[in-house]
Amino acid sequence: MHISPNDNKQYRYLTLDNKLKVLLVHDINAPRSAAALSVKVGHFDDPADRQGMAHFLEHMLFLGTKKYPKVGEFQTFINHSGGSNNAWTGTENTTFFFEVSPHNFEEGLDRFGQFFTAPLFNEEAVDKERQAVDSEYKLKLKDDVRRLYQVHKETINPAHPFTKFSVGDLTTLDDRNNLSVREELLAFYHTHYSANLMGLVLLGPQSLDELENYAQTYFSHINNTDEPKPVITAPLVTEKENAQFIQIEPIKEVRKLTLSFSLPSVDEFYQQKPLSYLAHLLGNEGPGSLMSLLKSRGLINTLAAGGGINGSNFREYTVSLNLTPKGLNNVDAIVTSVFQYIALIEQQGLDAWRYKEKQSVLELAFRYQEKSRPLDTVSYLVMNLLHYAPEDVIYGDYMMTDYNEPLLRDLLGYLRPDNMRLVLVAQGQHYDKIAQWYHTPYSVTPFTAEQLSRWQQVKLDPELLLPEPNPYICEQLDPHALAPGSELPPQLIQDLPGFRLWYKQEHDFRVPKGVVYVAIDSPHAVNSPRNIVKTRLCVELLLEAINEKAYPAEIAGMSYNLYAHQGGVTLQLSGFSEKQPLLMKLILDRFANRTFNQDRFDNIKAQMLRNWRNAAQDKPISQLFNELTGLLQPNNPPYPALIEALESVEVDELPAFVEAMFAELHIDTFIYGNWLKDDALALAEILKNAFRVTDQLYGESQRPLVRLAQSGTRTYEIICNHADSAILMYYQSRQTTPRKIAIYTLANHLMSTTFFHELRTKQQLGYMVGTANLPLNRHPGLIFYIQSPVAGPQYLSEAIDDFANAFALVLLELNEAQWQASKQGLIAQISEPDTNLRSRAQRYWVSIGNKDNEFNQRSKVVHELTALSRADMVRFIVDIVKPRTSNRLVMHCKGQAHANLEPLDIGQPIESITEFQQQAR
Repeated sequence: MHISPNDNKQYRYLTLDNKLKVLLVHDINAPRSAAALSVKVGHFDDPADRQGMAHFLEHMLFLGTKKYPKVGEFQTFINHSGGSNNAWTGTENTTFFFEVSPHNFEEGLDRFGQFFTAPLFNEEAVDKERQAVDSEYKLKLKDDVRRLYQVHKETINPAHPFTKFSVGDLTTLDDRNNLSVREELLAFYHTHYSANLMGLVLLGPQSLDELENYAQTYFSHINNTDEPKPVITAPLVTEKENAQFIQIEPIKEVRKLTLSFSLPSVDEFYQQKPLSYLAHLLGNEGPGSLMSLLKSRGLINTLAAGGGINGSNFREYTVSLNLTPKGLNNVDAIVTSVFQYIALIEQQGLDAWRYKEKQSVLELAFRYQEKSRPLDTVSYLVMNLLHYAPEDVIYGDYMMTDYNEPLLRDLLGYLRPDNMRLVLVAQGQHYDKIAQWYHTPYSVTPFTAEQLSRWQQVKLDPELLLPEPNPYICEQLDPHALAPGSELPPQLIQDLPGFRLWYKQEHDFRVPKGVVYVAIDSPHAVNSPRNIVKTRLCVELLLEAINEKAYPAEIAGMSYNLYAHQGGVTLQLSGFSEKQPLLMKLILDRFANRTFNQDRFDNIKAQMLRNWRNAAQDKPISQLFNELTGLLQPNNPPYPALIEALESVEVDELPAFVEAMFAELHIDTFIYGNWLKDDALALAEILKNAFRVTDQLYGESQRPLVRLAQSGTRTYEIICNHADSAILMYYQSRQTTPRKIAIYTLANHLMSTTFFHELRTKQQLGYMVGTANLPLNRHPGLIFYIQSPVAGPQYLSEAIDDFANAFALVLLELNEAQWQASKQGLIAQISEPDTNLRSRAQRYWVSIGNKDNEFNQRSKVVHELTALSRADMVRFIVDIVKPRTSNRLVMHCKGQAHANLEPLDIGQPIESITEFQQQAR
């Protein structure tokens, strides 16, 4: 097995007697143990009259087994063990995974293994979980991704299993002819859940022998029917479905054009990655690229190449473009340009040096790959286990073994007009069909002879160019030697008026990578919603101006981001550190020579307005979260306020605004990773010179938070254009002490599983049901939320209140061992060591922002958690959460399905946001 030199884990591959493929991963430093099992069954295998069966079965396996019959018990065990779990059903795979504290792993595997040997399919659970599947379907009725996916299904070869409805609902999973669906569920399970079609990955600090013993003990009993997976013979697309123009009406205001080419499966070529090579050229964003040309002509905003669905007998290859309004009127011209670029690649773009460049970038990524969370690691390895040769399971995603020009030419041969389906997603086009399940309007029209002829006989466009050799590919790949003091937390090495520099050389993760954060606080940037939107406009304009020149740096393993926040803006660089100063210089040069072009401004303003207006079509619960943070954080207005402020902003206001913004500022910089102190100081000088403005004032921005204090229950209703109702209850801590953080975090940890079990699994109030820990501006907060297709806000609020009233008793019924185990599970989560350089950088940066200058907030919270007694928690529930006495904010919206139900009748409505924000501060 080929392993990265930076990977200290040990691996063992084996096949059990029942033909189950197993990969064992010993990681001595793993904070948690994790397992993933994938079975080669998905919605392609659903019986024609039982669509959604594979998905329904995935849900059911969690709800009780012979040895552990109690519904919801697995979830409770995972929660108390400081872990997490999930599952997903795809087209040809269903995958289950979980992680827990290492000492709970064996019990977790005992419970998990039972899913695949002795599920109960309890009759009552079958009935209730069918409702959950139906809720999941209804939740996405207005989700454009699902709506477009359904049209995709209806416009390919009707004989291909991709056409099936993957989710299921009450009609496809109903009881029929006096027989429960349970019988068919059992038959489906026994037919498809066979060990020879499964892969299992176990990871933990346990030895390989110990992990092998677990695999044998808990998974060797899985039945093996020894039946091979049936081969799909129907092609995804036949001549009949090709050369078609498909128009689809979205709910959100989007304009997306996708050229979709149908290829056979290319899975066997994973070692050469020919399509990655083509995507590298077609999706290039540098000077002379297809994206650059179409953007300069005002036709598109973004371009992506190489996506598309794939399966055991097909691979779609797509070029997707987000269009401007002008682009929408020039679709044929855009398609012509795409074919011109494909012709350019065919004639001049097939070069061994280009392949080697891409290969070396992937090789660097593999050599210096950093650890991911145990759960993420097992999730991707289990897919590799089923798709790659045993020796390539670790390396397969990064391999590019040899440049194979005939193969590249063969695949390019599929990228032709008569093998294309052209999909336009935009409002107000021509539609004459309605898709099933999601009711999406669409139409299908064959290409005209004139279109086909124009696209087949393109001439090269002299403005289109292939990318130059990449100047950002790194050569110095050995990390710098460690300097004295590198093991210390970040140090403040410069503290000047308006400029602070924090620095740390990373001593633990020895990779040639670094992270640079530059937080620019400016009170002027955030002192009104109008200024907040101007700041965001400037951020987008600068990112736009940088993109073309900085694109090669992204290809070479560096990334940059610029984002607006409650204090101003932050610039972040990450990835290989050697060429980061070059990238920083490029960004600062672009900033210094900023220009405010009317066309680009108009385009970006229109994109921002569209995105924010589209947010009004998000699912109700997302809208409630957005309105909640907008209500409580004046520097973070909700979408409607941003839209109102942005509509009247003009380009000529921006130059003076930027000058004013930089007349009063404060910069916090953190340089971390594979950096020497002198180099960090040199970079700091570049930054200071770039932002030094004459007669500057120095001041950090205030980040106000609305305090609920003794307000009682306050309610705020928003109007959501959706059938479902939703509610969100928020409790806020007055203080930001480690003790308060401990109490609120533990309350969420203790309640989450019980809340989910009671209100979703038992009462079936909806698919999106949960609790959350939401700190705002360092103040801990506790949230309960439900989005429901079956009940209105009044009923949902009563259900949450009943839960809160009963929860103190639930706590009192825990025995001491359960109480301590729950606390330990949370402590393990909080104390979990950083996985990689990036996650550690993020943690240090949050500490700097929170003024945790000793970087020991976590240990203080753990200390407080250890000391918390059950009496403390019962007191918190009774004093803070109990509905009669609580100070809380209740956000709600009434769904169209519940228009005739009584309105929410609790607390005092917020009539004026301005008044509420002024009173509550």
